[in-house]
Amino acid sequence: MLSAGLLDQGPSSPTDVLVVLPKDGRRRATGTAKALRDNGFNVELYHQEDKVARQVRYASRKGIPFVWFPPFGEGGDHEVKDLVSGAQVAADPRTWSPGGQL
Repeated sequence: MLSAGLLDQGPSSPTDVLVVLPKDGRRRATGTAKALRDNGFNVELYHQEDKVARQVRYASRKGIPFVWFPPFGEGGDHEVKDLVSGAQVAADPRTWSPGGQL
């Protein structure tokens, strides 16, 4: 049915955004994931502290279109990366929408 075009396969992952888990930043990452969920997104929080490049590669392999970087220190900015275009910008997880800021 797929080869005949009778079924739409859809996205490879139901997740809209992967939130990176920075070292010693579980509380910030969890809060960010909650804010994004409250904003209506399907969110996955990376399962362990790991190198950022490995977390981004994980999202890419799963077909997750956006990777969210919570502040890595006090006073830092949130940033979101579009894995399709490669654009990365500062954003607020409470008000962000993919079409409006990338």
